[in-house]
Amino acid sequence: MSVYSVTVFLHVVGALGLFVSIGLEQASLANLRASHRNAQLRQWLALLGGLRRVDAPSGIVILTTGSYLTAARWGYQSWIGLAVLGMVLMAFIGIAGTARRAGAIKRLVPAADGPVSAALRERLTDPVLRGSATFRAAIGLGIVFNRAVKPPTGGALAAMGVALVLGAAAALARWATSRRVAPTDQRSAQA
Repeated sequence: MSVYSVTVFLHVVGALGLFVSIGLEQASLANLRASHRNAQLRQWLALLGGLRRVDAPSGIVILTTGSYLTAARWGYQSWIGLAVLGMVLMAFIGIAGTARRAGAIKRLVPAADGPVSAALRERLTDPVLRGSATFRAAIGLGIVFNRAVKPPTGGALAAMGVALVLGAAAALARWATSRRVAPTDQRSAQA
């Protein structure tokens, strides 16, 4: 066993942590939208808020081990620079797209249990919340593709371009779906 192989292992574990966090975020958001009571909202918001304890350390592990691997074995390559830019973009989208909105929702949930209000329901169906995790997952997959294939500059740019386009398309599709589903959810919550 070498330092290099342990570092690769930790690099992969960091990536797994990041994707687990995105998956749990998607599950939390789906359950927030399905919640009918304020107590349910508080439970799912607690999980959503706690994900920062997973994704932030995962990102740090990825960047730290990636820096070592770059210096020790890979040398600078365009796909590495794109991976770093992708990680920064993922962090920015996570903070601006999910964390701020989830924090605002958490502050609006009344302390007393009761049905979810129409105003709060509207916040829960915010398309940016749904699209944020979807878009970040696509960026992450573009990074993983580049990491696995290690293409030259043109291929690395194309892979990230495809990831961005597919991520945006998936986020827009989820947004369109949420617009069609939201009125049904509101009617069932009022029943």
